[in-house]
Amino acid sequence: MNDVAHCMEILKRRIAADADDAASRYRLAVLLLDEYRRTDEKELLSHAREHLAHAVVVRPKDARSHAALGYTYDLTEGGAEPALASFREARRLNPQDREYDVYFLTLLELTGRQTEALAEIEAAAPRHNVNLDALRRALTAAGMPTDANSLLLNGFIHARNFFRSSLEDEAERTLNALEPSRARSEAAAERKRCAEDQQQLARTFDASRVPESLRALATWARRYGIGDDYCRRFLLRRLSNKQRTALTHEIDGHARAIQAWLDSFAGALMPPEAEAFMHLALGVEEIREPS
Repeated sequence: MNDVAHCMEILKRRIAADADDAASRYRLAVLLLDEYRRTDEKELLSHAREHLAHAVVVRPKDARSHAALGYTYDLTEGGAEPALASFREARRLNPQDREYDVYFLTLLELTGRQTEALAEIEAAAPRHNVNLDALRRALTAAGMPTDANSLLLNGFIHARNFFRSSLEDEAERTLNALEPSRARSEAAAERKRCAEDQQQLARTFDASRVPESLRALATWARRYGIGDDYCRRFLLRRLSNKQRTALTHEIDGHARAIQAWLDSFAGALMPPEAEAFMHLALGVEEIREPS
């Protein structure tokens, strides 16, 4: 039995002993969702939803369970309405969470509530340091619409991606909590893998293929523009606060030039350098949040 299966069995035994153990149901659902991400087996998604639906009844003030339940609905065809209801409640319970906030906005737009979505985006923009007037001007200049969908895609974090990454991190923490010895060996293996990814990027990255206006960022991209979500976050979070601030400032100052370069490929295969810049920009969004 592998580590994941063993940890699931531990949690199932706890639930069998106490059907209202909401914490164990939540943790089991997180592991099931992580396995679903890897296998796409619908039964795993269904079981995760069942555990989360029970958990929110037992522990109705737990924002995490409401959000995870909403995520299971969002992964299901026709599930946008119950997903919206779940994230509305999660945001009410924890209004400071950026992922819940933007996920809720995303679902408002998805379910056709344009007027409410635009009003909520206006209210949310200051919380997310988004200058909507400047964003609208930039979109108009680029010939793009300024509807709710476009504002969300171009001005805010990609809530689904960030929430999925958060669940992956939580699954890892759950496994490590239930199998303490695993944490040490996994951490060593991950550090080694991340160092290898960083070395591989350095070997393939050619700064001469980067537009001259972006060369100042080439060193950052060469070291931290890694495609692997875990390694990118791991390496960037090892930076000092001063380094993070400097990198964020540089990315923000070159954001339009980076986007223009990436857009120039118009769906064609990007060279390693462009991919590195894309991942670096994503990484900056990730490290804006406390580690």
